[in-house]
Amino acid sequence: MCSVNKSGVDGYMSVEAALVVPAAIFGIVLIIYMAFFVHSRCILSQDVYILGFRSGLFYEKQGYGNAAQYITDHEAEQTKDSYFGSSKPDIKAMQNGNEVKVEGITTTNHDALFGYFKGIPDLWKSEAAACVKILKPAQSIRKIKRIKDIYKGLTND
Repeated sequence: MCSVNKSGVDGYMSVEAALVVPAAIFGIVLIIYMAFFVHSRCILSQDVYILGFRSGLFYEKQGYGNAAQYITDHEAEQTKDSYFGSSKPDIKAMQNGNEVKVEGITTTNHDALFGYFKGIPDLWKSEAAACVKILKPAQSIRKIKRIKDIYKGLTND
């Protein structure tokens, strides 16, 4: 008497395992890499804005000529241990008058599967930019008070 499989085909479990298990592993790896990408993108946006914001507040107090110099000197301490699974960001800063523009670029490492993803390198690049306006409220208040004083002096005479 011969035994017959319920499915009617011998070896169906091997075929299922050969197709489903690699697809599931590939899906899990893809989710992990996308998590690295999203994490580095969020941290990059945060770091770029924080550098711009702090430069507007502290560059004069710490003796820098402009905010871009402050950002260049402090970018390493802001970005030191935050980028797990991604490269250290390349941050550039420009100042035009009282506006500071900070840009950052990072790439998520994608050397998994021995370079299988090398055909799509730009997919894993993250860019962020922040434009921060440097406000000096004390200086503005002094100007307004001075204009009021001049106006009062002109109307009283």
